[in-house]
Amino acid sequence: MKLLFTDLETTGFDRRWDYIIEVASILYNTETDQEEARFHEYIKPGKKIPKKIIEITGITNQQVANARDEFEVLEDFFNFVEEIQPDYIVGHNYDTFDGKFLAAKADTYFFNPLKFKTQDTLKIARKKKVPVKFTTKTGRPSYRQESIAAAYKIEYDAHSAINDVSALIEIYKKMHSKDLEIKKARNKLGF
Repeated sequence: MKLLFTDLETTGFDRRWDYIIEVASILYNTETDQEEARFHEYIKPGKKIPKKIIEITGITNQQVANARDEFEVLEDFFNFVEEIQPDYIVGHNYDTFDGKFLAAKADTYFFNPLKFKTQDTLKIARKKKVPVKFTTKTGRPSYRQESIAAAYKIEYDAHSAINDVSALIEIYKKMHSKDLEIKKARNKLGF
């Protein structure tokens, strides 16, 4: 199965007024346990990156000053996804945030929307009841990607889209390790 792990960093949370500042995707083949393709690029947004976003992502205005604009990068990204035809697009909170952000940008720039099945690791983690730490504010489990990674003892530098994607592949493999072992065994037996 070919999975396209995807993550975005943005200037904020409003799909109408905010911009994507980094997009990263890795096409991962579960049969071969190999990366097959990669797309990663920083984007020059149509406004200054807010200080809070710089603190979270580490992406500065200087870093993206000479990057291509959102339209150019997303045109290449959408073409990349259409060309590789993944079985699923996988992301953390993808169905609620990244996927909707990409859909809004497709609408803005008159691109064909991405019409691939998705797997959202946030939903999977909740369903599988990954043993994450509880937040001190709400007293509920924290299913942020960093919390899930910590539960699986995966260390990485969070909030860089390419680092998040690389970690997400490892998280996904841990979440599905038994499923993947069964599938590989069946394939070896010819089922």
